[in-house]
Amino acid sequence: MKIHKMKITIAFLIIELLAIGSFAQVFAQKEAIDTLRITTDFACKQSIAANQKHLYRIDLKQDEAIKASIDQLSVDVVVDIYNSNSQLLSSIDGSGKIEKIDFTARQTGTFFLELYPYEKERESGEYSFVLEQKFNAQENIRRIAKKEIPSQLLFNLWLDAQSNPNAVSDFLNKQAHRHVIESIEGNPVASRVTYFYIPSKNTEYMMQSGGPDYMGLRFSQLGNTALFFASHVVPNDAIFNYGFNEFKKYSYGAEDVFVSRTIEHVYDNSVIMPGAMIDPYAIKNPTVKKGSIREFSLYSTFLNEERKVTVLLPENYNAHRAHKLLILFDGEEYGGNLERRAAVPTSIILDNLHAAEKIEPTITLLVWHMGKRNKDLVRKTFGNFIAQELIPWTRKNYAIGTTPADICVGGSSRGGYAASFIAFNHSNSIGNVLSQSGSYWITSNEKKNHWMYPTEQGKLITAFKKSKKLPIRFYMNIGLYDAGASMLGMNREFRSILQAKGYNLTYEEFKGGHSYLNWKQTLSAGILAIFGK
Repeated sequence: MKIHKMKITIAFLIIELLAIGSFAQVFAQKEAIDTLRITTDFACKQSIAANQKHLYRIDLKQDEAIKASIDQLSVDVVVDIYNSNSQLLSSIDGSGKIEKIDFTARQTGTFFLELYPYEKERESGEYSFVLEQKFNAQENIRRIAKKEIPSQLLFNLWLDAQSNPNAVSDFLNKQAHRHVIESIEGNPVASRVTYFYIPSKNTEYMMQSGGPDYMGLRFSQLGNTALFFASHVVPNDAIFNYGFNEFKKYSYGAEDVFVSRTIEHVYDNSVIMPGAMIDPYAIKNPTVKKGSIREFSLYSTFLNEERKVTVLLPENYNAHRAHKLLILFDGEEYGGNLERRAAVPTSIILDNLHAAEKIEPTITLLVWHMGKRNKDLVRKTFGNFIAQELIPWTRKNYAIGTTPADICVGGSSRGGYAASFIAFNHSNSIGNVLSQSGSYWITSNEKKNHWMYPTEQGKLITAFKKSKKLPIRFYMNIGLYDAGASMLGMNREFRSILQAKGYNLTYEEFKGGHSYLNWKQTLSAGILAIFGK
């Protein structure tokens, strides 16, 4: 942009064209120069030669600030800021055409802005300098706080806390959770989520985990209050769990001869964003008739033990009609243990789906892990139990279909892996897989593959890649906030292999993590994909 004419207030302004030399040499001559200082309405346009430096001078009190811009019209310049002791405080050389200066005085004094052509280019040309605004200390502190505290609610709390010693405690007493959700002006698809907590004694720092920031968020202190906070922008359709960890530091000995550090998990909760889709089939409906629920114990020769199984029958179960069979692992979490609350209300979901006539009549078996899931869900013997003992037992006692297409195995995490693994080895009797965030990173030797940073391809992915296409139908889902390479990455890789081989596949991703909170919302989608009418 050309600047033809600019009104310049000369009072308190100095521009010195200086031969190349050190700032210390220039500063040594300052007493001999009739210096004036910059005012808030200063603006100029200058030519600068390759061997020149321009010097600007301004007086600021502690915590006062200036904002200025330098339009590099035909020359790339560098801006160095010094204090009166010749100490370099800042060097500014951005990549754009406009150099932005935002400088706060940490102590009262005289400050110098030295401009010179970029050393590598050493070219001559023109630039314009505009002092956009000067802030007094109070204005500047509030401006910095506003930038550091993106939550309007917590910014207002910080303001209140400056005059009200009970502001933080009053605020916490009104909060049901340790997070708030605030809308963002002009952003219809996301909102700001801010977490807050008062750390306990000996806490060196705090971290939040869960949600779209995979590595977590580090807490910052809210001004000089006891409250700490962290904040990020989250899509409006997200649902996820989160937690807080305190990183503690303990010193020992009179002179802190030794320091130890520990991590303490101090808080858990969940975020349900305003646009999140809550599965209506997972909500109990008092008008829907309930199916029957019974617990059994079945002896397995493969497992050499009694294994508990909970059977869910539809309300209108007909022993003379063939039903579909759904087998879910980690039965206790899916509602198999009638003495505790289910993480995933499978019986409610199935009752609602049956009542709405959305699925074929389906019998469901919830297979208890009985504390042995990590071992069972990766073993062939467990798959043999499912295919060669549990399914025949069910067929003997209940009316289920006779083809593999009538049978589905499913589960979450290792349960999703197990479902795919068992179907792969027993596709002659199992024709469907329902996988919720399947752990496809698992190898033959898990110690060789870190669950978060896998170095090898999962063994089941390799097996499907090498095998011929099998008569198996898949439903898979995975959370975008799940462990990156091992979970989201491996699920996408497995999906791509199944698609390339022509498998019947329904694949979905959701804005959530690795938790029953999300699997509760997505189980019905899997059942509908496999046994939907």
